[in-house]
Amino acid sequence: MFVRALAPAILAMFALSAPAFGQDAPPPLDEAIAPIIQQFAIDRSDRMTVQVQVNGSEAVPFIVDTGAERTVIANDLARKLLLEAGPRLTLATISGKAEVNSFFIEKLTTAAVNLEGLEAPGLERSNLGAYGLLGIDSLEDNRVLLDFANSKMDVLPSRKTRGKTSLENGMIVVTAKKIAGRMIISSAKIDGIRVDIILDTGAQSSMGNSALRDKLRRRHRTIDFIPVQMRSVTGATLSGEYTQLQEIEVGGLTINDLPITFADNYAFTALKLKERPAILLGMDALQLFDRVMIDFANRRVGFDLPRGSGRRSATRMAMAE
Repeated sequence: MFVRALAPAILAMFALSAPAFGQDAPPPLDEAIAPIIQQFAIDRSDRMTVQVQVNGSEAVPFIVDTGAERTVIANDLARKLLLEAGPRLTLATISGKAEVNSFFIEKLTTAAVNLEGLEAPGLERSNLGAYGLLGIDSLEDNRVLLDFANSKMDVLPSRKTRGKTSLENGMIVVTAKKIAGRMIISSAKIDGIRVDIILDTGAQSSMGNSALRDKLRRRHRTIDFIPVQMRSVTGATLSGEYTQLQEIEVGGLTINDLPITFADNYAFTALKLKERPAILLGMDALQLFDRVMIDFANRRVGFDLPRGSGRRSATRMAMAE
């Protein structure tokens, strides 16, 4: 996860003309415009990857990271492609601020995304676990549908609407707010404690802040915490405490028995959420749904409940009464 100023995604924009008198009105936006479809895979760390071309190179896997503000490239790939070096940049990672090098990318493309003129931070591939990260600078101002049931990502230009779109039919839809480009759900509760939830597809597992941990300790005095060590994308280590949440309630649904690690993640500080209970909801939770829709323009997030049982046997999902 990185905290940087966003560059807008460069995707084709579509305009719909008003119907002439006596003509039928055009269908809703998501029916009139076919989505750009990007197949994705789940890597060994349960993170979502898509094939990316850098300056027309051979396609390589990048992790789709909705918790990262900036698209990142691995140092060895940048050097192999002879990319021009950029300035030193300051990044905010889970372990704190870090100074890193950067590279200029003329063009970065996937089946669904086309970016030009990027100044991408460079990090070691051994720490990234991939050739790069595709941050929310590549997805902002769009409606993104993460279809875990069919391993694909649909991208549509988004415009502000008052009601539900046809894409959201059958979904549990909650309103979110934007902080530094991220979609944050503030209407959630964990074990009865109101929390802010940040959707983070770049995180293998979910992580909570110390404010939430301390409240849970006061509420459940017998809760067990197991010490763990984590490594950030810069290679720095961070100590944490691992446990299991009883339940997360959001938008009329409940997730039970979700594993979580608590740590002084600097991302919470950068997002001004250090003093308020908050959680980064990682892929361990997101993959429980058949589909997750993130509409950046309308600040809405939709969850499509799985047909049948959940994908992870240790975690159960049930509709809230």
